[in-house]
Amino acid sequence: MGANAMRLRRVVPVAVMLLAATTAPSLGQVIEGPDGPVEFVGLQEWTARELFDAIQELAPDLPFHACAAVMERDLGFADAAAMSYRTAGSDEVYTVVVGVEDATRVRPRTIGSDTLVLPEALENLKALAEEDPRLLSLAAQVLYARGDADRTAEVAGWTGVDAEALAEVWSLLDRADGRRDDRRVLELLARDSSWETREIAAFVLGNFADRDASWHALILSLTDPQGRVAAMAAGVLRGLTVSADDSLRPVDWTPAEEPLLALFDGTNPWHFATTLRVLVATGVTPDFGRRLARERPDLLLAYAGAEHRGTRASAIAFLQAISDEDFGTDVEAWTAWIHGQPD
Repeated sequence: MGANAMRLRRVVPVAVMLLAATTAPSLGQVIEGPDGPVEFVGLQEWTARELFDAIQELAPDLPFHACAAVMERDLGFADAAAMSYRTAGSDEVYTVVVGVEDATRVRPRTIGSDTLVLPEALENLKALAEEDPRLLSLAAQVLYARGDADRTAEVAGWTGVDAEALAEVWSLLDRADGRRDDRRVLELLARDSSWETREIAAFVLGNFADRDASWHALILSLTDPQGRVAAMAAGVLRGLTVSADDSLRPVDWTPAEEPLLALFDGTNPWHFATTLRVLVATGVTPDFGRRLARERPDLLLAYAGAEHRGTRASAIAFLQAISDEDFGTDVEAWTAWIHGQPD
């Protein structure tokens, strides 16, 4: 390990919190990377150049979109995410890197210790997932194609999955659509120790979007310590809201305040933007949204100040929805508005 990386590692244990509630959010810092721009969002003790150089020194041959593992394993970050976006018609990749230094801000959910028996339909879904891990992840995000043979064939065509296997997924979902199944999948998520089982349970929750408890459980699953479970929950949430319009029923988010605060604090930054979009799509009440923003403002404001349009869009849309204001990309104005809200 080089001297620069060693110096940076020594800084980490005494660093001021990356997402400390008492500090102003750091706007995105963009530098040129090996495959295109790299934007570091929300840094406090690190500069973009210091962190970039440390990552490159530790893993010079690793694609930069895979840097989150290096940040956590070698540089002391409690959590990290690196999301890449390819520019249409170009080989250039824009990478957004989010890091969380303070371990007290990362609060994954507590998983159960039981081993429960799965209903037959869920067991068959689990077998499909083991055979092709992409299949259910894709199906979660294209729930709009469920029950439509033409759309299913179209999705299969542009993704390369087997159309018959995708149709089988829809059939198995139809068999797990009763009230007993609703209660069962919630129990599996709460109590089962197997991440494979929790992943399938999160997928089946897409059947029950008419119940607030399903949305709450999916948000809680975004804080699951197993990344595959969190990714499945995020996929289902995107699938439920991808074509959302005014007909999507509002959700009372108050019972999910604890996992939402954990996500706003920086737990699993991979899915923070999805969380914000889901809250807006399901009509989060301004009072509750303002409480989340007031109590955990820093990651929200860091996203709002990002140079990358897709990253800042979710944060600005959320702020507009809870404030009836439109300060655009003026983070100072949004900061003043949040701090002006009554306790």
